[in-house]
Amino acid sequence: MNQTKLLSLVQSCIPTLENNKHKGQAGRIGIVGGSLEYTGAPYFSGISALKVGADLVHIFCASQAGTVIKSYSPELIVHPLLDHPNAIEKITPWLERLHAIVIGPGLGRESGILSTISALISIIREMRIPLVIDADGLYLITQDLNLIKNFTSPVILTPNKIEFERLSDKINLADGINELGNCVTVLRKGKTDETLSPAASVQWQYNDGGSGRRCGGQGDILSGSIATFLHWILNNKNVTVEGTDKNLLASSLACFAGCTLVRRCNEKAFKIKGRSMLASDMIPFLHDAFTELYENKSL
Repeated sequence: MNQTKLLSLVQSCIPTLENNKHKGQAGRIGIVGGSLEYTGAPYFSGISALKVGADLVHIFCASQAGTVIKSYSPELIVHPLLDHPNAIEKITPWLERLHAIVIGPGLGRESGILSTISALISIIREMRIPLVIDADGLYLITQDLNLIKNFTSPVILTPNKIEFERLSDKINLADGINELGNCVTVLRKGKTDETLSPAASVQWQYNDGGSGRRCGGQGDILSGSIATFLHWILNNKNVTVEGTDKNLLASSLACFAGCTLVRRCNEKAFKIKGRSMLASDMIPFLHDAFTELYENKSL
């Protein structure tokens, strides 16, 4: 699918800002991650989902990360429950409110929490909630690929170079992605971003924009952005491609929207900050980049 068509399809899914909308309609996103060592990642993912246009973001993190993440932003709803003895019981009631979930930013690899995440993925599968998996969430599924099989709702994996190599040790993603199920899309991040999908019609490659600066946090900005776009596209009944499954189309378009947006934010921030650019420097450019790409219909 060419970039002009991709841009046009994404633009058609951007919800209008009207006074008759209610809070939550533009997206209620869940971010599962955040540990003692890693508190910035879930913040970047969550605040990006909000700034792209979601109405509410819930972050489910370990208890030691909760107060820290709350201090970053009053807009984020923080649930420090992942290491709670009754974590599943306490988190599950919140899931039915969510339109999409991101698992992985700052999650860490503590065995008890990873066991909780495995159980949550099974519940998410049963509830058919669209899912984005990144970072240590990818580490978890690499240990057990069965966790993401048999989904009937969209699953997006967002591996970087090293994470992709780990996954490729388990399965030939280039040729065998169908083995993961009919709803799994892989966004391979790198110098050129590309999607691997069971539907060849929605695969693409993109390398415009960006910069040579590879500071931490950019993948988290991407995952939160993708989650919001994914909800919007799935919610738009008019966006279809003949012969292509809607879940796979929505996943591909959400990945394209997120990649183009983050690359342009990176490019804009790098022009000002150069070598000293950080992920936090990219956040203020989300609005301008979004407007240029998806609200300027002349592009």
